[in-house]
Formats: sequence, structure tokens, C-alpha cells
Amino acid sequence: MPMKKPLLILFLALLFGTPAFAATGDTTVIVAHTHTNLASPPTDYDIWTVFPNTSVTYQKVIMKFTLGCGTPNCSGWDYTVNSELGKKNGTLDSSIAAIDTVIVGTDTTYDTTWTYRDHVNFIEIGRLITPYGTYMANNSNGFNNAWTQPYYYDVTDYAGFLKDSVDVRVHYDGWTDAFSANVEFIFIEGPPGRDIDSVRQLYHGGYGYGSSSGFESQVGPQTFFINSSVSSAKVVVDMTGHGSQGEFDPRNFHILVNGTDIYDRLLWKDDCGMNAVYPQGGTWIFNRANWCPGSSVPIYEVDITPYITPGQNVTVDLDMDDFTIQSGQSSTYILSAHLITYTSQKNNDVMMEEIIAPNSDKTYLRYNPICTNPKVKIKNTGKSQLTYAEISYWVKGGVKWYYIWNGNLSPFQSEIITLPAFDWNGLDTTDRVFIAEANWPNNVPDEYTYNNHLESAFNMVPQTDSVWYIFYKSNNAPWEDQYVIKDENGDTIDYKNSANANTIYRDTLHLIPGSYAFDFFDFDSINWGGGDGLSWWFNQMRNTDSWYETAGQLNLRKKNGVVYNNINPDFGNNVHYEFTVGYPLGYNDPKNPPPPPIHPSGIIEATVLTADLNVFPNPAMDILNVHLNLSKEASGNITLTDITGRLIRQYSFNNSSYQNITVPVKELARGMYFVNLLADGVNVSRKIILQ
Repeated sequence: MPMKKPLLILFLALLFGTPAFAATGDTTVIVAHTHTNLASPPTDYDIWTVFPNTSVTYQKVIMKFTLGCGTPNCSGWDYTVNSELGKKNGTLDSSIAAIDTVIVGTDTTYDTTWTYRDHVNFIEIGRLITPYGTYMANNSNGFNNAWTQPYYYDVTDYAGFLKDSVDVRVHYDGWTDAFSANVEFIFIEGPPGRDIDSVRQLYHGGYGYGSSSGFESQVGPQTFFINSSVSSAKVVVDMTGHGSQGEFDPRNFHILVNGTDIYDRLLWKDDCGMNAVYPQGGTWIFNRANWCPGSSVPIYEVDITPYITPGQNVTVDLDMDDFTIQSGQSSTYILSAHLITYTSQKNNDVMMEEIIAPNSDKTYLRYNPICTNPKVKIKNTGKSQLTYAEISYWVKGGVKWYYIWNGNLSPFQSEIITLPAFDWNGLDTTDRVFIAEANWPNNVPDEYTYNNHLESAFNMVPQTDSVWYIFYKSNNAPWEDQYVIKDENGDTIDYKNSANANTIYRDTLHLIPGSYAFDFFDFDSINWGGGDGLSWWFNQMRNTDSWYETAGQLNLRKKNGVVYNNINPDFGNNVHYEFTVGYPLGYNDPKNPPPPPIHPSGIIEATVLTADLNVFPNPAMDILNVHLNLSKEASGNITLTDITGRLIRQYSFNNSSYQNITVPVKELARGMYFVNLLADGVNVSRKIILQ
């Protein structure tokens, strides 16, 4: 039965605990759920919440969902948690409250009492997968029952639903107790970047089947009329696989518009072993069909503007690759998809979407703190293809640095950018703020500047001695492991890519003053391609299993043996650790910043080089196929390098737009490598695994 209670909390804030915040615009925060206990069986938790109904406009609306442990404890299993908005549509639902039987002589009649209630339409705006909460419940591995994890969703497109009285629903799909939910909506004032015409639901539910045709019989084509005022449109897809073959089998889904296949995407997360919530008590490292325990579900945005005609109907369909479910297996997809149309959208608009590092928010725990290369994510929020943008970045009190990005982003698509190391001088260590801006899309003035700027709070990196050592005890599968230490210029200082099984190593480092990054990688090709660290409970259950592994150990120590950092061996794919030698962060030798970019008076030419680089199979054993497709003829090199940057293979091409290269790799050591393209200023890299 649905759980319902009224709640309204309204307050104002200028800064809030989001991973990166806009610097302009007053902020209103509406709290809907506060420590709502999500218990079994699967249940809808509904809270009617009153939102502002004023003339104020908002440049952005963020839903912050904070998951915690419920009563009595965090559940030890992974389940979906959906966030939905419900609005009354003016009709009534009815149900029978009582039936009275009336007997008069030989006649029997029934007097029925009905209960009437407003009908509410719901639309999903976010989904996450709960972590395996065993460690939280057991107070182990650094966790306890006070654990919480924030998740952030950009719900700006749904601002039209967030007015007046709204049923904010949290659906817990779990069969064991329990988690808790805090849900708040953060409204940042300012003019909107796009004017929304409508948000229409395409699909909403769970669809089980035994074949692709069975899926398509339930998820059929949907036809809508496109208003004459519409100028652009997109399809938004939120989808997770469930069941033995839905969860663990990667398959492509396809978006068809008016019968034409315009988009396909592999429904698969290949980075579950980089979960921010780690370690966990279950099989958290296994890569899955968008189902990583402890992570939010990725949302796909597909621009369909070229395929619609205002004033006419459009038919949208979602299909899957052809397949048949094996006997005794099951497959289900939980799917939410929307058609969103706009009456206005800027042509050239680049958004600074996220600051990944430096950032102290728990979402980015894996990548922080840093002292070398910042990481940011930009998004093309304009109607035009984005091929050029300028990134400026600095610490509060410091000097501004510049980076020119060249690429190829379709509308609503994003890209993570690793920025060059910069000067931390001027940092106020008591008020640590990193600032990043994106501007000049396609080398013209940005038509909407409200989304250009983000700021993030961050933590300081540790300072180490100049001489210390890496204590590494390998397990019985050392071929899965390798480490590398690089300076802030990206030059390799030390690395290890081979070791004997069950052996202790003490690798001493002699470092000059500077900033450094240490990465330890693990890759296990057996269990769905996820790294299993140096020790994982699943690998140690039976020594007769083909994947059985002993426990390894990893920590960083001073010369006298005192431990700087004792790394939990159950780390999944990768451990990233940055540090300084010789000075604390912000007191390094000053660097000369690059000069500000010079802008031409005209629009950048449409002939900017873009590249599509496909590498397969991955993982590879004997050969590697490299397929290169350039937007125009160019000259350049394709290289294969190892984790340290050492050149293994190089292939050159001249005045060509298409290359198909077969690279022999059978004789190379197993591990991680990179295929790199460099042509006319375009640099593209793909990570591959040799096994």
C-alpha cells in the first residue's frame, strides 16, 4: 500500500551541499522527504509537497537524493529506488469501500459504497541502485549505520511539474529492510536556457520477455503531434536490465523516429568497479546493464530535432537487439522514456556540467583530492554541433588558466576533459574553492552564459617525504595488477607491470619537490570484466574455483615503516592517490599561465577535423583491429602505448580520412594499453586490455 503524509519545508540558501554550484542566482530549496524509511516489501512512499507558484524563473533545478540506512539496518541486497513526480489530472479514481446486502422477501439487492480520490499521473525523474549494505549494518570496512550517499539529478526540464502541490514519490523495490531517503529540490534563479513546450511520457514500467519480439510487443511505437511552435526536441531514456540475462548480458537499444533507426547505444556500465560506495559486501564490481549497486542510473539524451516537422505527427519507438532468452533464465528491463519538446533553444551554448576534480563531494571520492590535472565535464546544450570550446579554470585567489577543447558533441551530449596541470598559488587553504568556466562554443560568443560557471569546494592532498616506499604484497593473480607514478607533466616516474605470485615488494621512491599521482590498477577478465582489487570475498569462497584468488596487500610507507596510506585491498578497478613532495599545495613554484585565446571576428569554419576511433575486440588476445574515420583528409599517427606512455607500435598515414589497421598483440604482456590518434591537433585515446 502507498505510504502518504503531508510535508512542506521551505527555506532559502545561497550555498548548498551540491558537488559544484553556480555562482549566480539566489537559491530556493524545497525539502520533500526527510529520513523516509524505505522498507520491504516493494512500496511507494508518497509525500505531497507544495512548490512555489510565482513569476520567478529558474536557470537550473537540481534534485538531491540522499540515501542512508533505514530501520533497522541497511539492506544487504541491491534494489532499485525510483523518484517520481505526481500531478492530479482532474479525473477521479474509485474503489469499493463496502457492500451491504439487502434481502426483501425473495429478492436480494446490494448497496455499494464507493470511495473516490483524485487520479494522479506520475513521471519518473531519477533512479539509483542501492549498495549491498552488509558492511554498514555490521559496522565494518569503515562503514556504520550512519552512512549516507548523495545523488544529484538535473531536473530542469521538469520544472513545469514542480509547481503548486506535487506528490513526490520514492519507490523502493526491495524485499529486505531497509534504507532511508532524503529528497530536496534546489531551484537556482535566472532565465531558462530553453523554453519547454511539453514533456510527454513514452514508456514507464518493467517489461519482462523471452525474446526481443516479446519486448517490442510491450514497448511499441508512440505517436505524438508536434506543435507548430516547436523548434527542437529530444528523447530521454532511463533504463536498467534485471534478471540473469537482463542484468548481466550487454545488448544495444535503438531509438527509431518515424521508422528510421537514428540512435543505438550499448546498455552497459563498464565501470562498476569504480563505484564511489566501496567496498561492499556483495558482487558490486560486476559490470552490468546500467545496474551498479550504489550508483545512480545514467540517463541518455537523444536529439531528434532533424527528424521532426512542426505541425505534424512524429512516431518514436524503442527497440532492442534481437535475442532469445535461454531456458530457465529471465530478463526484464525497467524503462522510463520521455519526449521533450522546446519552443526555443540557443544555437551555440556550452555548459560546464560538472567539476569532477578537485571536488570534496562524496560522489567524486575516487578521483580526489588532487594536485595535478583537474577533470571537468562539459555539455552541448545548443542546437548546433559543438566542435570547439574554451575552458578557463583557477583556484579562488589564483591566476586564471586556459585550455582549448576540440571535439564533436551532438546536442545534449557530454564529454569529460582532463585539463593540464596549473598553478595552485594564491590558494586560501581555509577557503578552498576551484572555479571552472566553459565559453566560446564554436568560437563564437556563448548565447546563454548562465550555465558557463561552476565552483567546487575541495580538500588538500597529503604532503609526503622525498624518500618513501610502496609496500605491495601480490596475490596469486599478479598479471591482473600494475601501478604507475606520474608527475604533474604526465611523465612516468616509476611503474611495475609484472610481479611474482604471493610475493612482498618494497619499491623505494626518490622524488624531487613537485606534485604526483599514484595509480594502482586491477583487471579481472573472468567476472564480467570488472577489477577485483587485491582481495575480494567472492574470489576466496572456494579454492577450487577458476577465479580463486588469495589476498594481497597495498600501502604507502615512510622509510621507517610508518604508513602514509593503508589502502583497502577490496578497491575494484583502481586506486588513485595524489600527493606533494617538498611543499604543501598552494606553495609550489609559480608557473607561467598560457595567454588568453584570441577570438576571430567570424564564426569558426565548419571544417574542423573530428575523428571516430573504434578499437576491437576489447579485451584482446592475438590481434587488435583499429578503425579510424575522419571528417576530412588529414595526416597523423596511430600509436599503441603501455600504461607508462612507452611507445609499443606506431602507424602513420598521409592525406587520408579512413584507416583500418590490424595490430598484432599476441606477444605483448597482459595488462592495460592505450590506442592513440594524433592528427592535425586532434588527440583521441582508447583504453584496451590485453589478456
